Amino acid sequence: MRCAALSAVALSVLGTASEAGSAAELAASETQRTISAAEAQATCPPVLDVTDPDESCRPGEFGEIGAVDHHAFVFALYDYMPKGTPVARYSRIVVFERVGAGILRAVLAPEPDIATFFEKPKVLRSGRRTLLHIPGYESGTGNFNRERLFVWRGDRWRNVDVTAWLADLTHRLPAGYGAWKGIYPDYARMGATTSIWRDGDSNACPTGGQADLALGWRGDRIVLKAIHRHRAGECGERLPHRHSKADE
Repeated sequence: MRCAALSAVALSVLGTASEAGSAAELAASETQRTISAAEAQATCPPVLDVTDPDESCRPGEFGEIGAVDHHAFVFALYDYMPKGTPVARYSRIVVFERVGAGILRAVLAPEPDIATFFEKPKVLRSGRRTLLHIPGYESGTGNFNRERLFVWRGDRWRNVDVTAWLADLTHRLPAGYGAWKGIYPDYARMGATTSIWRDGDSNACPTGGQADLALGWRGDRIVLKAIHRHRAGECGERLPHRHSKADE
């Protein structure tokens, strides 16, 4: 059940299309998308369309992401909370491109997802691909991965499907085994590691060992290439590496 919920998480972006391989463009008007850097840091921009009367939005971190093919990008984080409380329920993020002196144009803004919090984006290299990775997680015991990933092509960021492979992982593990918590891949080396739970385990103590996962690309989609399972400690801790002749 937990695995099914994990694999069902969809890459959702506020835009004209959300399928992998499509341009991740905002559907907002040009007026809504263009804002000064000072405004982006002082208030929640129109592109976020804050309309819930019971919610308030508070600007958070603002910073540089980097440049790709002479396009310079920055990000801004915004916290959302019920009115009258300082505790954020979730965050939203906007990626802007610098289009003039002190002027920004919003290019990405993932849709809101209750209990999801985003962190500072990074530009990565994966083989010949240039990626924009927006780390994200869901608060709670599952610590589910709610990241967003985009690939640069044709002078724009395009969506990457980072969730479909999770269903393949579920199908390829033995019956009664599963990955119950969030998995956070390393897209530079195209790999990930997860503890494995067995039916009857407590959420805090997986007893099915660990799995190293080899990932790959198929178009603009992440795929699972191989699973390497190995023993782990009593509750999923990685065992110390033992030196052998094979390491020499």
